[in-house]
Amino acid sequence: MATFKQVPPMSANFGQACYQCFAEQTPEKQLSRCGACKRIGYCSTACQKKNWKEHKTLCKALGELETTGSGMSLHFYNLSDPTAGDSINTMELAEFTNMSIHADIYFVERALGRPLDMIERNLFAWEPRCAACGINERMLRIRAREQGQGSSTQLQKCGDCLSTFFCSPRHWALVKKTHNTAPAAVNYNGMTLCQINQLIREDIRVANLLREGKAQQGELSGPDFGLLLPWAPNRTMEGWKSLLETDWEKEFLGGIAEELPFPPGTPMKPFLRAASDNLTLPMTILYALERLDVGDLAFTREEVLVIHVIGAADLEVMNAMMFEEILHRLPEVKRVEILLCGPDMRKIGGSEKPGGVALSMATCPECTDKDRRRVQIMSSSLYHDYVAKAGASFKTPALAVAFNSGASEVETDSWKATMKVLVEKKIPTVFTAFNRGEAEKEAALLKEAGAELVPALGPCRNPWGSMLFKVEPASLEGFYNSNGWFAGGFK
Repeated sequence: MATFKQVPPMSANFGQACYQCFAEQTPEKQLSRCGACKRIGYCSTACQKKNWKEHKTLCKALGELETTGSGMSLHFYNLSDPTAGDSINTMELAEFTNMSIHADIYFVERALGRPLDMIERNLFAWEPRCAACGINERMLRIRAREQGQGSSTQLQKCGDCLSTFFCSPRHWALVKKTHNTAPAAVNYNGMTLCQINQLIREDIRVANLLREGKAQQGELSGPDFGLLLPWAPNRTMEGWKSLLETDWEKEFLGGIAEELPFPPGTPMKPFLRAASDNLTLPMTILYALERLDVGDLAFTREEVLVIHVIGAADLEVMNAMMFEEILHRLPEVKRVEILLCGPDMRKIGGSEKPGGVALSMATCPECTDKDRRRVQIMSSSLYHDYVAKAGASFKTPALAVAFNSGASEVETDSWKATMKVLVEKKIPTVFTAFNRGEAEKEAALLKEAGAELVPALGPCRNPWGSMLFKVEPASLEGFYNSNGWFAGGFK
């Protein structure tokens, strides 16, 4: 059986949790830093020994980076001055941070003679840096040696969130002006950067708890794919309920508290945030359908509701059971057909055939008793090719959706071809994105293809985006979440 390494969380990349078992550092249980690279920590000798085989070569390269390879980063640092005035020049800070990260990764990859994998790259992307000037502890140590200074070579951190760092009292004073007093740039419920950091910390602890429970039950054998808490309500609603004036807590908090086997009094909001990372798929679809069908809501009464997921990947395959929530919220629909279309489906046998391969998926006992079904079709074609191959037999779906497409970042020409087909065929469509920047760029692409965007579907926040925020390194916005933004919707 193939083995998979779990991705260390942000706290482990910060050196605040064991890099092997992810146990968080506490006042009673301090971590021991790797003496060679000084980059990661371990809770015990046993964990360090267990991780050494994987860490050994990177550890050596990190050591070489500090002794001979960080000159370029320091050069960039000396050229930049994001703290020249009474506030932080965030554009200049982001530019320096990106250049520094890329320079360090370039050196280490050359030292190793191979590209870094995602887990290794995270050590650079999530390396603690001063939130005002961008300097990291490696650069502080080098500068201290070069200048013969006896100053501290350690960054300090915010005592509340533990996730924002600074190198001097002056820089902390600059950071504090907005860190815990003003709403963060992502504009999430008016929360400050410090408050969002604390939520992320709480979510990491919950993820570690869920991961530990699955490991004890022998269920943790591969990447998480958001499946640490694959929960959806075990009920069918009596009729369609609008999603325009409600939210995650109103719709799901009571159900998750009632159905999950946690002791009475357990705070359930962190577990709801974990579950939302999966439930965002069906809820985003339903919300988009309602926004696009402003008339008589015909989609709620379709006998067969067809949804096309464009650019589908492992996430949608592994979360297939979540799509049953569509059946549960549309009691008049007899069958839901979900097309997962994209090159990542090629690992599914038969997906290369014209029209793909169809599978009848298991449903809950109530749906089974009422002969309500869910069919999943996998095709490895690009969507515009899928439509072309279907020819006159192509049937317009109720909705085509591209989750977190990244259309403005990767394979842009291919996405443009798909957008053109979506507009020409007048297929009701919605694109989502991880953050505002991506959403705005994709909205521009959709408009360029001729789409007339519905204002309520972007570019704007998606109220049914995942509640789980993740830190986005070297970004002016700081955070992202799955389906957090609508890039655009049209019909």
